[in-house]
Amino acid sequence: MSFRETWRTLGTATTLSYAFGRVAARIPSVSWHRYRLIAVPLSGMPKMPRGHVVRELSAGELKTLVIDAPLDVQADRFARGLICLGAFDGEVLVGVNWLARGQYDEDEVDVRFLLPDDAAWDTGLWIREDRRLGRAFAALWAGTGTWLAAQGLKRSLSRIADYNLGSLRPHERMGGRTLGMLAAARLGALQIATGVRPAAVRAGAGTPAVCDLRGC
Repeated sequence: MSFRETWRTLGTATTLSYAFGRVAARIPSVSWHRYRLIAVPLSGMPKMPRGHVVRELSAGELKTLVIDAPLDVQADRFARGLICLGAFDGEVLVGVNWLARGQYDEDEVDVRFLLPDDAAWDTGLWIREDRRLGRAFAALWAGTGTWLAAQGLKRSLSRIADYNLGSLRPHERMGGRTLGMLAAARLGALQIATGVRPAAVRAGAGTPAVCDLRGC
């Protein structure tokens, strides 16, 4: 896609954000991220496609399977209280989704999301490459919906890079609603962000900025 086509598709603000992020990624100790915070209602999630099942995976079971996250990342997520849902087509694992309740500490920027009582945070969604054009996505979201309902929850929250139309559009088709935007710039050890308190923190110091979504 040419720069002009990108501009037309994404709009001015998102195109500039994307360009700035690409430039920042080339500079040591500098980064830029801009996210759309999305809520997907339980009512918009699909029904389970035939032949698929979704179930919660233990840390021990997940170690025997192949996903995108290495073992140290898996261990960290389980240690932070996340649960992992695995989607299967017969006996074949075709995707996973990670869910958190109460709060979620973002690993790409130094931000802690405080979550509403009726919602879970979903992150790290992965689908096996050879199943990305099939029904694995629908199965994973159907299973996520079943898990949410079993917990008495009504929606799933997540953050998506503002330029990631490949992820934003499927969320919108499920009735996803934008709760707000979050932008974070890191300059050395200092992180400055919008939509959080405090706006400036020392990254990695153990006291992340807080994004309170409990009133959303």
